[in-house]
Amino acid sequence: MIMQILADARKRSGRNQAGFTLVELLVVIAILGILAAIVLFNISGVNASSACNAMKTDGATIQSAADLYYNSKGVYPDAAATGDTATPANADGVAVTKLLTSSLLHQAPPATEVFTYEGNPATTTFGNGTVHGVITGVPVASCVYN
Repeated sequence: MIMQILADARKRSGRNQAGFTLVELLVVIAILGILAAIVLFNISGVNASSACNAMKTDGATIQSAADLYYNSKGVYPDAAATGDTATPANADGVAVTKLLTSSLLHQAPPATEVFTYEGNPATTTFGNGTVHGVITGVPVASCVYN
């Protein structure tokens, strides 16, 4: 009985709706576009943030390895032309290859991570052998180690 009433109502309406109207489809597409834009906006900073956090972790590891190198040899692994020294000059590079050959590091950091010394007490407030790290190619001003 109910089926007969529905069939009669469909015949009287004159049109059988078998799908969605164009307006309904456009509204759904617009909503999906807005949601996609929100998701992409929130995800865009995740990659830069993870690279920055990885660099800070690598900086702490290199700082520990440089301190161990100093404790065993009495000098810091310095990449300057003068070689290892107990008081590396500011902006001298950390000799990562010496840390690798001394088995104090398992692998070298990526080429985008640059580690230098910031440790001459005569010109900075840092102590001797303090490692400073920055990452290149990531537009995050606060992405520094020390």
